[in-house]
Amino acid sequence: MKRRSILHSLYLFAFSFFVLAAMDGCYKDNGNYTYSMVPSPIISNLDSVYNVFVGDSLIITPKVSISGIEDSSLSFMWTIQVPPDLEGNDTDVIYHSKDIRIVFGLGPKQYTVKFTVSNNANGMKYFYYLRVNGKTAFSTGSTVLTDDGGTTKLSFIKPNDSVQPDIFEAVNPGDLLPGNPTEILAVPQAYQPPVLSYWVFGKTGANTGVQIDANTFKKMRNFADNFFSAPDTTLNPELMFVDPLGVISGNVNGVLYNGTTSTYFLAPTYGMFGGGAVGDYKLSPEVVFNYTGTFGPGNYIGFDLKTRAFVRFNLYGDATYFGTSYDVIGTDFDPKNVGMDLVHLQQINGGLCYAYFKAANDSLYELEFNAEFDGPFQITTYEKRAFAKPELINQNTKWAATQNGVIYFTYQDKVYRYNPLNLDFKTLTTDFGGKQVTMIKLMDQNTLVVGVEGSLYYLNIGTGNIGTKIKEIDGLPGKVIDIAFRAQ
Repeated sequence: MKRRSILHSLYLFAFSFFVLAAMDGCYKDNGNYTYSMVPSPIISNLDSVYNVFVGDSLIITPKVSISGIEDSSLSFMWTIQVPPDLEGNDTDVIYHSKDIRIVFGLGPKQYTVKFTVSNNANGMKYFYYLRVNGKTAFSTGSTVLTDDGGTTKLSFIKPNDSVQPDIFEAVNPGDLLPGNPTEILAVPQAYQPPVLSYWVFGKTGANTGVQIDANTFKKMRNFADNFFSAPDTTLNPELMFVDPLGVISGNVNGVLYNGTTSTYFLAPTYGMFGGGAVGDYKLSPEVVFNYTGTFGPGNYIGFDLKTRAFVRFNLYGDATYFGTSYDVIGTDFDPKNVGMDLVHLQQINGGLCYAYFKAANDSLYELEFNAEFDGPFQITTYEKRAFAKPELINQNTKWAATQNGVIYFTYQDKVYRYNPLNLDFKTLTTDFGGKQVTMIKLMDQNTLVVGVEGSLYYLNIGTGNIGTKIKEIDGLPGKVIDIAFRAQ
């Protein structure tokens, strides 16, 4: 037993010595290796964005160099990524050349382009990405909706401020826009900024809504064609909105509709209306849309004419009616039982709103509240008070508001700046030649656009400015009703 123990100890000693020797050898290995780095291409004369008009030449000529590599060892490929067609077929356009020199005919959209440089000596591939914006003469500018003696017209204002009037009639001879025009909406492609189409809405005529291609101004469809099954009655679009997912939604015949987004965004059914939000209600024309994120869901604040109460809608794919299923915080007024007639509902930012109501004695009241309809579901009331200058509000008053809570409204040929926090009223300094103001709309938070008969005024409403005129554009046919801005 003693001999086995001694042998066992010797084996353990030898094994331990071997391990220690191995560890010592690893420790002394200080990484004395020689690496030969494969040089990467140096790319020049390649921009990140190319703008090209449809039908013009697209020319991209990058300079490519790799130290020690002959040009014959390199190959190149361009892939213009085009969305698959409705059958799912690959529609990418590929060129095997160092340069692109083509007549661009892919259409007025935004395309991602991949430039691949291959080193054939070692199989390495290098990828570079850029963007091509296909444009037309209408890709940048503004589209103006006017009422010319009862006839609805569209005009396009080019970046140099020149006016191209009556453009719809020129492109669509014999077709008519809706009568008594109310609004124009610029609808983007889903998930991307380029505007694909306009919707024009009105109160009268055979069609109260028309969709128009934003790049050609050709008519695409009538409003009734945007329903899977249109209601068997005259369609009356009261107030419509644009969802960033590339669909429209809004109040039609007192019912809230939302365009479907549950299918491929290039499918012909994308954005069409199913049934409206089901419920026992009739919406006032005044509705507020609060979009809460890139993928929704979003919600609406409406006013029910039947119960004279604020009602809640949420977007869960389709618009869903929840009525007065919300909590009330505050005692300034009861949003579930207002008991007055709504004159105007003005969104400030998100769910923060001011509402103007006329009481039975014709007194005008201003109500301030905040609606949180994405959880917790509640309306917080802040204040109810008599409006300080009711004599300045009539049925023709137009409204707009900046996100910092300053409200602009019109009375006859004047535009007023109103701060409800300190009850400060100021008349904007620009004179409109005695013409009645028929539109006000924010171009951005510092620029207010004012429309009158035949003209647009761009006003500076930034800090320290009370409507200083930036520029005036004349030559528009009729009273300005609405404007859609487009920049690409």
